[in-house]
Amino acid sequence: MKMVLTSGVFSIVIGVVAYYILINMGMDSANVMSSINVRL
Repeated sequence: MKMVLTSGVFSIVIGVVAYYILINMGMDSANVMSSINVRL
């Protein structure tokens, strides 16, 4: 159970970091959201 919780938190952290990196690179937040939705 702890393993599942840890991996879930880890994936959320990676997603947030990737989101901020894309925004800092100058992408629009709308473009980021659409690309995330396409990937999912």
